[in-house]
Amino acid sequence: MCLAKERGRKTLMQEFDYLIIGGGLTAASAVDGIRALDDEGSIGVFTEESDPPYHRPPLSKEFLQAPEASRELLQVKPSNWFEEQSGITLCTNVRIDRIDPHKRTVQTDDGSEICGNKILIATGGKPRPLVVPGTELHGVVTFRTATDSEWLRVAAAKANHVVLVGAGFIGMELASSLNKLEVETTVVDVETEVWANVFPGEVSAFLQSYFEERGVHFLLGSKVTAFDGAGTLSRVIMETADEVSADLAVIGIGIKPAEELATQAGLAVQNGIIVDVYGETNADHVYAAGDVARFPDPIWGDLIRMEHWDHAKAHGKSVGRNMAGAREKYDHLSYFFTHVFDLSINVFGRTGNPDRVIVSGELSSGRSVIYCARNGLLTGTILINAHDAMDECRKRVQAEMSIEDLMNTLDDPDMDWT
Repeated sequence: MCLAKERGRKTLMQEFDYLIIGGGLTAASAVDGIRALDDEGSIGVFTEESDPPYHRPPLSKEFLQAPEASRELLQVKPSNWFEEQSGITLCTNVRIDRIDPHKRTVQTDDGSEICGNKILIATGGKPRPLVVPGTELHGVVTFRTATDSEWLRVAAAKANHVVLVGAGFIGMELASSLNKLEVETTVVDVETEVWANVFPGEVSAFLQSYFEERGVHFLLGSKVTAFDGAGTLSRVIMETADEVSADLAVIGIGIKPAEELATQAGLAVQNGIIVDVYGETNADHVYAAGDVARFPDPIWGDLIRMEHWDHAKAHGKSVGRNMAGAREKYDHLSYFFTHVFDLSINVFGRTGNPDRVIVSGELSSGRSVIYCARNGLLTGTILINAHDAMDECRKRVQAEMSIEDLMNTLDDPDMDWT
């Protein structure tokens, strides 16, 4: 439904100063960015989901673990916020099927045409599919939405064994949450390390052991080739001919950018919608932000795409301000975070595949800061239960600090791997 207009009537054909496609954190933050500079321009926000913008990180953690948790706890804005705002229209359950960047119009799934003087694509991402037989079986699911989390909460309570396909953020966070719910869990991944290409091998090994000590099982270096069962999942089959009995399997092998609209509209697309430092696409008055956008890295300059909460919030607000007339380069060094068991992990910069790793504080001590370097320069930091060091670590990564200078600031590092 449309919270300001009845959907389905011809009156939905209207014009907005700012038209936002997508209803996540990026979209809500873009509204904030626009309103910071333009308190009168009309804003239309269109989302396929039935909910107003909500936070996704709790879905695999607190929201999943809490019995009968309310979706209102997830919402980016207080209940009824959109209805109470002058000049802001939120339309839920509306799919945008086409964009015409030349006419600056979009077409909805019911054929309505809507004009936007400036258009923002903030469509986020979709779960990356695992193309193997058996994904249609009951009990084989992907994980992305509040509905997915609610379904898994109920299903896991009845499950004997859950297989999580993917040892990245979703898989590892779900493993921690399901373990707390006393559900037997096995994590399967084709890679030989958890959080492969995100953390250095030494850190991955520590985290795997940490999970195993708490009862989580791993089958790493194992490729899933099929899900099997008579209508309902009963086993997961591996390339090695091994199989694992399971009544639930959650596929969490990453997301892919929801870039179909941009492709249809003829925008530049390559693993995301390509934008400049202002969030502008190659079409005038059309912008992209958040998970779906591929933007210049504020430190190293190459085009990257990020799928994290902090970036979604910061990029959405930055691009919203630029839509409203600012001309501000996006220079925010985003961080990503996860919370598993009693470990709070925050990461700045690039931490995968370093040629040198320096650790301040033993990994097993419960608090440590891991510095990752390449070619003599600091490229990223990993903080484990070290919130107090976040500001300093951000500054060090932004400054591209040399390892020589870094070592001069540390008191006898606990480990130094090359």
